[in-house]
Amino acid sequence: MSIYTAGLQNVGSYLVSGRPYTTGSFIANDDNAIPSGLEMKIEFPKVTKSISLWNYSVGGTTKLRLTFVPTGMISNYSTGGNYIELAQNETITINAKCKEVYLSAVGGDVRWKLYASLTEIPKERMYALTGSGISE
Repeated sequence: MSIYTAGLQNVGSYLVSGRPYTTGSFIANDDNAIPSGLEMKIEFPKVTKSISLWNYSVGGTTKLRLTFVPTGMISNYSTGGNYIELAQNETITINAKCKEVYLSAVGGDVRWKLYASLTEIPKERMYALTGSGISE
């Protein structure tokens, strides 16, 4: 591989503005909402530079959880805190490189929007995320 191509250790891949990527559920109704207790995998076409997530659910007790591995792979999911949880109308932006995230609904069906800033790094170059703070 050439040292002048986009890659995980190439600083230039993260310095430039990313290519926008958006997805989510329909704002006016529950189309593509995440049902309570279920999980949805979001795969990105390229490695991310940053991710912004918004929980715009109607129910005040409905929470949206973000993890970097499926919840079944997290050894202490219920007590370990290996997730980010958003309350109704809460948003977060994370600077993270990954090729996929997992969203799950707690306490009701979740309406959501996700924006990712993508690098030009092929997702096949991204390693599997695991370990302390992610799956342990």
